[in-house]
Amino acid sequence: MKRFSILIIIIAVVQTTAVAQSAKDNRRWQFGAMAGPNWTIYVPKSAGYDAMPGFLAGADIGYRFRNSPKGWSLRLQPYFLMSRSSTEIGTRESGTYSKTRSKNRTINLPLLVRYTFTGGKVRPFAEIGAVWNVRNRWLFKGTYCNTDECYDIGGDWQSVENKDRRFSALASAGVEVDIGKVTIPITVRVTQLLKKKETFYEPFSGTDITIPTIRTIQVTAGITF
Repeated sequence: MKRFSILIIIIAVVQTTAVAQSAKDNRRWQFGAMAGPNWTIYVPKSAGYDAMPGFLAGADIGYRFRNSPKGWSLRLQPYFLMSRSSTEIGTRESGTYSKTRSKNRTINLPLLVRYTFTGGKVRPFAEIGAVWNVRNRWLFKGTYCNTDECYDIGGDWQSVENKDRRFSALASAGVEVDIGKVTIPITVRVTQLLKKKETFYEPFSGTDITIPTIRTIQVTAGITF
């Protein structure tokens, strides 16, 4: 009788686990959050600008096209990006010198298609899609020197808003890991500005600076339910 009771308990536990896992696997909609570091790179490198470090945080909304983790899914991942940069051009002895510090605040809307290769607890995937830069705000301050004098520009962080809507292509790879009732996705992705060149006004030299393309590298981790 004791062995029979233990067997009944084991069967009940296995059935409960199987039903819970099946319900989770068959759920088509997924909701979660993501965050991670971001590096903006100018390609080719020009005007003394180095990679710009930043941090992003956003939401992750997904829809699977089948009742299984394996296969195609559509994902919308709106995120807010914060980045900082410091740029120094020329030397004080050369007669023309500028040193700037800037902060970028952008809202981005990526829409992408994901293919998940396996259906187990650890699932590698690949993604392609596009990113729409909804809003871009740039705050800056710095020092500019010519042959006669040096003066500050920007004061206590002058603000410039770029209303030019930009699109970037996106490609990424990652892995999903099931941990209990939640899933942890880890992703490495690259976005490439689709414009052939990016031109902006540099207030210290009073000229327009053209950079051929802008590329970003992002590493994100998140949690989905």
